[in-house]
Parts: sequence; C-alpha cells; structure tokens
Amino acid sequence: MRRILTLTIGCVLLLCACGAKDGAPKELQERYGALASARIHAEITCHLPGESRSFTVTCDYEKDGQSRITVETPEELAGLGAVVGEELHLVWEDMTLAAGNGSGLNPCTCPVWLLRAAAGGYLLEWNREMQGDTPCLRLTLDTTLPDGTKTVCTLWCAEENGTPVYAEFSEDGALTISVKVLSFTTEP
Repeated sequence: MRRILTLTIGCVLLLCACGAKDGAPKELQERYGALASARIHAEITCHLPGESRSFTVTCDYEKDGQSRITVETPEELAGLGAVVGEELHLVWEDMTLAAGNGSGLNPCTCPVWLLRAAAGGYLLEWNREMQGDTPCLRLTLDTTLPDGTKTVCTLWCAEENGTPVYAEFSEDGALTISVKVLSFTTEP
C-alpha cells in the first residue's frame, strides 16, 4: 500500500511539473496585454452555413480607443471602413453610418477581438505546432465578448517573435471566423 501511495504522489508531482516548466503562453499573453496599438493586415473568412465569404482588411488597433478597419478586397467593397469601439460605425468616403453595438464578433470586429483574446482570454490549452512552414505556439483561449457571447479563439503565434499567424473563432463548437494574418506591426 505504501509503495502505491508513493508511486501515486510521485506521478502527481511529475504531472504538475510538466505544465510549470514553460511559461511561454503566459509571457505571450502578458506581451499582448501591454500592447497599446498595432496594425494587422489579414484575410478574414466568415464561415456561414453553406458558404464562406472572404475579405482582405487592414486594422489599425488601438487598445484604449477606437480601432479602424478598411476593406481591401473584394473589389466591390474596397474602401469600405469600420470604426470599432463601444459602437460600430461603417465608414464610406465622408459618410458614417451607425451599425449598432461594436461588442459582437463579425468580420469587422474580429481583428480587435483576436488581440483582446490574446491578451486576456482564459487559457484552455496550448502546445507547439506548425502553421504552414512556421513553428508556432498554439493557444486555445476561452473568451466572453462584451455582448455576453461565449467564444473560443484558437491562436497560432510565431514561436520566434510571438506575432499572430492564424486564428480561428468558434461558437458552440462551430467555426465562425478564421483569420490569416498577412502582416503584423506594433508601435513602440
């Protein structure tokens, strides 16, 4: 009996030590938490029942302000913009249209929520894996959007420098939006 108890305690201590060795996810989340502004150029795909729609956008992210998103493709939407804050506004040339609450997940708000999830999402799991040819840390983050929607963000960040490479948002186990990051820059 004593031998079994000793073996059990040893296994528990060994398992506890496995997760404690590598603080990479915590360090990455702290880095995103300290991020004040960034520019993301990304291809966003909205996965709808029976179809998918893709957009190429540039997002100028401001942690404590309003983030601006500009659509580049498809061509018929090029130049359409959005301002994401507490409210969502669509912008076309010199016209602005209030588009409701900016707290939900959609193609206009997902670059902002990607960075907010990276900074403050609850870490469900993580590992190291390849995303294309890039060695990455893969973080699965549980988030609750301000509108109360539970969303899981799975984020792949380049292991070399922590920049986001790809992300997937899921609600109720279904993929809703994916984001392929084409470029990412931060302000010093």
